[in-house]
Amino acid sequence: MKNAIGIDVGGTNIKIARVSMNGEVIQKDMVNTPSSGLKDALSSMLKGFIDKDVIGVGIGIAGVIDRKAGQAVKSPNIPELTDFPIRETLSKEFSMPVIVENDASVYAWGEKWLGAGRDFENFILLTLGTGIGGGIIYNGGLFTGAAEVGHMVIEPQGLPCSCGSYGCLESYASGRAIVNRAVGELEKNNKSILKECCEGNFYKLTSEDIYKAALDGDSLSREVFRETGRYLGLGIVNLINIFSPEAIILGGGLIGAWDLFIEELKKEVTKRAFLPFSQNIKILPAALKEDAGPIGAAGLVFKTFGSEASHGSQ
Repeated sequence: MKNAIGIDVGGTNIKIARVSMNGEVIQKDMVNTPSSGLKDALSSMLKGFIDKDVIGVGIGIAGVIDRKAGQAVKSPNIPELTDFPIRETLSKEFSMPVIVENDASVYAWGEKWLGAGRDFENFILLTLGTGIGGGIIYNGGLFTGAAEVGHMVIEPQGLPCSCGSYGCLESYASGRAIVNRAVGELEKNNKSILKECCEGNFYKLTSEDIYKAALDGDSLSREVFRETGRYLGLGIVNLINIFSPEAIILGGGLIGAWDLFIEELKKEVTKRAFLPFSQNIKILPAALKEDAGPIGAAGLVFKTFGSEASHGSQ
């Protein structure tokens, strides 16, 4: 059976998988993203995965992608890949086609192919992690616009964002924002069991620490997640009013905290979204978990080089 290789290149780690035409993960691996020598690391990983049945390689990268050139125009978390001709380099080395795409778009295609988006022709996926990414499926295909939903402005005079702007959704509803909000409240000497974390140094808190404290009933932590839900809801309202999708699918590391923020998110959508577009919309967690990136990247290879395979059939 023909198969494809999918790679998800993140700032923290690189995930790779060899995936069959029906979506089965045949082989996979994960390594820490090196601080330098990334091209050599990718080549080394691929050598252990390529066999005679592989028809191509799909790569998802966090950043702005020049699809025509097959490279990242800007990848803030992986600066080594900015303007590096990754498609040209790897396709030449391995004599096979290589597709380069934004990581959230890859995730969205994985959900369309095998996950929560299978029954929808139009949906928007948000990846909720350290930052916020977006992928859009429109009329059954991958929308190739920017889809930088994390950088829609929701507070005109708001917090500075890593992109250089102010008041972006990412500054209010990402994993980084959750930590910043909790630390800000602790600096005001508000009561919380978070003060006992990290040997009393709350500047070392992670979103996972805040999540665990919320599960233990910590009121400050629970309010942090509720506020995250409110801001996510505001962002989603804008997406609904512009795109009128059938569904909003939420993926990424923060989905484990779904029960802590989803109620406030849905309240904002009910209160603010244009009713004809929102009354039947589905808001769902992503079905694919840690392998979503590689699976989606491999799925794009099948979509491009084998139309039947893009739907998981043979």
